Amino acid sequence: MSRVATRSNQALPGPLIDEIVRRRPALARHMTRAVMTLVRWEDSAGPVPHRDAIQQACDAGIDLFLATAREARPATQRELREVAQLGILQARTATSVEPVLAAYRMAARVAWNAILRAWRDHPQASPEALVTTANYVFTALDQVAAQVTRTYVHAREQHMLRGTRARGRLVHSLVSDTFDNELAIQKQALAINVKLTSGYLALVVKSDETEMQELLAGLSLPALSLSDVMDSHTLVVLWPSDRGAVEPEAWAALGELRESGRRVRAGLGGDHPGLRGISRSYLEAQQAVEVGRKLWPERLLHHYDEVAPYLVLSQNPMVLERYVHHVLGPLTRADGRGALMETLEAVLARGTVKEAAAALRLHRHTVLYRMEKLRELLGGDLDEPALRQRLQLALDLR
Repeated sequence: MSRVATRSNQALPGPLIDEIVRRRPALARHMTRAVMTLVRWEDSAGPVPHRDAIQQACDAGIDLFLATAREARPATQRELREVAQLGILQARTATSVEPVLAAYRMAARVAWNAILRAWRDHPQASPEALVTTANYVFTALDQVAAQVTRTYVHAREQHMLRGTRARGRLVHSLVSDTFDNELAIQKQALAINVKLTSGYLALVVKSDETEMQELLAGLSLPALSLSDVMDSHTLVVLWPSDRGAVEPEAWAALGELRESGRRVRAGLGGDHPGLRGISRSYLEAQQAVEVGRKLWPERLLHHYDEVAPYLVLSQNPMVLERYVHHVLGPLTRADGRGALMETLEAVLARGTVKEAAAALRLHRHTVLYRMEKLRELLGGDLDEPALRQRLQLALDLR
């Protein structure tokens, strides 16, 4: 490389430079056409840069070659940055710099072939002059490729950082309902290349131990979902409501986190129409996870519809106390040692007398005897769904 740099300090003959200047417009068009048609712009690497942007890059590349060759000097950082602007464009629209580097290589090959054709039959086209010309072309290519990569990486980091912040602002606007109307929030989303669906369910995930960014990276989310870390212990996911089976999908995603050793709990809000409904779903998800962790500490996901009755009653302690006393009062007054209450909880949790007896480590007849006492105290059969529901609600609130 040092030998190339040394040789490239030799001045090119003036007639060659004049010939390239004369052919510059046609050469730039030829380079642009080759880049557009011969470089493989994969869909996974983002949309193809606009033809005007490629044309400008080719013009800048020729100008850089002429400026350095005319003055027999290396390119300045400012000149390299100007040539590398296509790297910034690719960073904003794609995930790979390779198509851009391929474009520069293709353009350099076209330029080199054109320079050789223009110079081959010239009286001053000595072997030494041709080597000097080649050194200028390929040294410029190395410099440009390196600068494009640096420019791309820096621009990509900045773009991703701005995109992350913009997505975060979008999520906060949706969950806090601070946007003027749906058209305004749709425009905000389109500005950062985010497509919004017609509605979302809010999923609030909490963890006291796991770094939330790490948690987000390990969460399998569906297409068109939105997510953001709200604080050091809280992550919110906006789950597209048009998928139909949101709760099973959420269970599966959270189950993967639990299997990987992360201790998490989550709340899922209800489905409310439109983008305005997201803020209500978000509030319900927060309430679901807070109430659910007190009622069922080991459960992974709590749905708002399941905890809603507890929320209604718990918001008024006097009403809660009256309800528990009304449903369980006769039992608590007669059950001094708590054996009947323990049996009731086991029967409701296990479903059958046999399983309840096994959980309590009692004989089946002992459980049957206690169930008869429970029927007398509670005024109904424990097989009645309505009574079981009232009893379970009262036990949870108790």
